[in-house]
Amino acid sequence: MNKTFKFSRILILLPLFALSACTGVRFTFSGVNIDPAIKTFSVEQYTNEASDGPPTMAFTFTDDLTQYILRNTSLTMAPQGLKGDLEFSGAITGYRVTPVSPGGGEQQITEQQRLTITVKTNFINNFDDEKSFEQGFSFFYDFPGSQNVQEVESEAVEVIFEQIVYDTFQKALADW
Repeated sequence: MNKTFKFSRILILLPLFALSACTGVRFTFSGVNIDPAIKTFSVEQYTNEASDGPPTMAFTFTDDLTQYILRNTSLTMAPQGLKGDLEFSGAITGYRVTPVSPGGGEQQITEQQRLTITVKTNFINNFDDEKSFEQGFSFFYDFPGSQNVQEVESEAVEVIFEQIVYDTFQKALADW
């Protein structure tokens, strides 16, 4: 990249940053678009309505979502027992293991299995009700058919929750 091109990019972006400092408007390049009046959020403890899975799933998901919001926004947690400007609540509604690809031969051994978890989220934006939603988010983790789910469960739940937290965050706070 030549020096002229780099300098011209800086000249283009500089007024945007100066304007944002003067007007209170936030410009972000992460896709997050939060009204400057919104200061707090709350995450009510998610519940586990799935019939299977580790007993700590709901706690883990609640904590993962809370930490992700804290890391990726300037929002603060509402005081204990109070609702935030943005409210998250919900439940883990599905936890299932299914065969993905049956193997050949007479015994029909499953070569791969899939763990799918579904989390329903109720999001309330107390500043703009049109942005509120109730939606289920699902993701999966494939693992060898020779393993049982308990052998991969810790890693699988981590990978699945990482994606569902991201999807939930994007739906609630990204304005694409």
